[in-house]
Amino acid sequence: MSETLNLIKITEGKSYYDVPKINTLKEMLEMCANKYSTNSAFKFRNEPRLNIINKTYREFVDDVNALGSALLNLGFKNSHIAIIGENRYEWVVSYLATINGVGVAVPLDRMLPKNEIELMLERGEVDVLVYSESFEEIVNDISKNNTRLKAIICMSPKTKNDINNSVSFSFDQLVKEGQELIKSGYNEYINSEPDPDALSVLLFTSGTSASSKAVMLSHGNICSDIMSLGGVVHFEPGDSVLSILPLHHTFENTTGLLFPLFLGMTVSICDGLKYLSKNLTEYQPDCLIGVPLIFDKFKRKILDEIKKKDMEKKINILMSITKSLSYLGLDIRRKIFKKLLEPFGGKLRVIVTGGAAMENDTTKFYENIGVKVYQGYGLTETSPVVAGGNDRVRKTGTCGNPLPGVKIAIANPDINGSGELVIKGNNVMLGYWKNTEATKEAIVDGWFHTGDLGSIDKKGLIKVTGRVKTMIVLNNGKKVFPEELENHINKVPYVKESLVWGEPTKEGTVEICAKIILDKENITEVVQSPDDEGAIKKILDNAIKEINKLMPVYKTIRYYVFGYEELIKTTTMKVKRYVETDQMRILFNHLTTSIKNAAGKNIDKLKEMFAKGAENC
Repeated sequence: MSETLNLIKITEGKSYYDVPKINTLKEMLEMCANKYSTNSAFKFRNEPRLNIINKTYREFVDDVNALGSALLNLGFKNSHIAIIGENRYEWVVSYLATINGVGVAVPLDRMLPKNEIELMLERGEVDVLVYSESFEEIVNDISKNNTRLKAIICMSPKTKNDINNSVSFSFDQLVKEGQELIKSGYNEYINSEPDPDALSVLLFTSGTSASSKAVMLSHGNICSDIMSLGGVVHFEPGDSVLSILPLHHTFENTTGLLFPLFLGMTVSICDGLKYLSKNLTEYQPDCLIGVPLIFDKFKRKILDEIKKKDMEKKINILMSITKSLSYLGLDIRRKIFKKLLEPFGGKLRVIVTGGAAMENDTTKFYENIGVKVYQGYGLTETSPVVAGGNDRVRKTGTCGNPLPGVKIAIANPDINGSGELVIKGNNVMLGYWKNTEATKEAIVDGWFHTGDLGSIDKKGLIKVTGRVKTMIVLNNGKKVFPEELENHINKVPYVKESLVWGEPTKEGTVEICAKIILDKENITEVVQSPDDEGAIKKILDNAIKEINKLMPVYKTIRYYVFGYEELIKTTTMKVKRYVETDQMRILFNHLTTSIKNAAGKNIDKLKEMFAKGAENC
């Protein structure tokens, strides 16, 4: 136990399966090319309306080697290579070609505005930029002012030409040049051996480009996480996964791309969220990896159809019976609920979810129709997964056990044994890029401080209760976790999502407030019109009253606003709390000033208006 940290309940996961040892991702690809040579590695389309393209493991690894050879031959050894664009095969090849013998990959969020892309290229000291055709105009504009960029590479076919300060290439062109180089005996890239402990990937965390940190990961970090996952989750070679989340995000990159490849699975690339339903039925995945919001939406659609057909009672009875039978060793859920599995392609048997907690009701729904739900927990800084439900242990409402080789503990616990989750393992990052101070603050005595609050039960199961930064501390010392109250609010049938925060008062106290986002379709089941604010306020008043009954007095929700516009989120669907709360405080202050100026009323009038809510909040 650390001398400088007060740690309790140090727990470490154990492995159920033997997995091959890999030191680098290059080793992994070579292993895959030998073991699964003719198996399908990728299925994808270049455009939604075109035919599906199939790439075997041998073809895929050959493409990686060809692009890597071309990049080395152009003199880009040790370069920082940024990649931006939608999920596509060329993105994957560019990423792996870079880190397996060329330089450092810098995946960028394609939803960023131009000014933030520019700043991240500067902060990441990027020499080469690989981009999809949809970024053509932005990239050409950026390259006018960026004197560091040596080359830009378009993932779509394009002729070579000089653009501003950079030379432009096409992905296909470079792959063909690399193939010719290899045929002629050029083997510098193929024979290169990446250092497993050196910086390989530079990942910017969520947030604005100015406030985000750049996480440094090595081959050793990522390979450690892949092997740990393989120790507790098993799939057969040839099983398939549908890649949905953005590949620049480490959750999708490790669990939705690299881990399936490690097991010899087929990675099908989604054509985009609007084509998700179509892709599910044609690719028929065995596994889906995503954030809870995706699975919540599918569940709602299915339940709406069940309701329309007046089959709710029948389905609930069947779920109860089949669940009981499964405990007795007779699991017929997939046969009984075959029709409910059809929207997912019919073969889906495992859901892996992370990024936020999945509602217990949603987890139970999927488990009841024969789909296992593995709730995972991790951070970019930990490559990313550190704990999760697995093939043998999973419990609704928890994040499962730590992965093999990963230690998790509670730092500075309160009297109930809850505190900050800290992590130790080979998966923990090298540090933050050019930010020694932040690195020292985050990693103390080898333990990475997650900033997440949680607890560990007697069986080593992890439960995350909130964030250190979002925790509301009242003037009497009591602590309120917004996520707990949000979970209750989100269970109200006509509520889509919510945000809870603490609003300081002039008296020095803190009052609990909520922003409630309504589901415009479902709200009409309880009021005649979605625009009837008076009627909506009455039902919300009752709903909040019932929630408050479940809470200690100090956790009581005092005021709320409501509307229909979704909360502001990152591209990985996490709510930008600081943006939302800043906006609400501006509104709060504006209303205070307006009321005082107009009528000299006291704060009670403001609170009355605040509770009425406004759609434009």
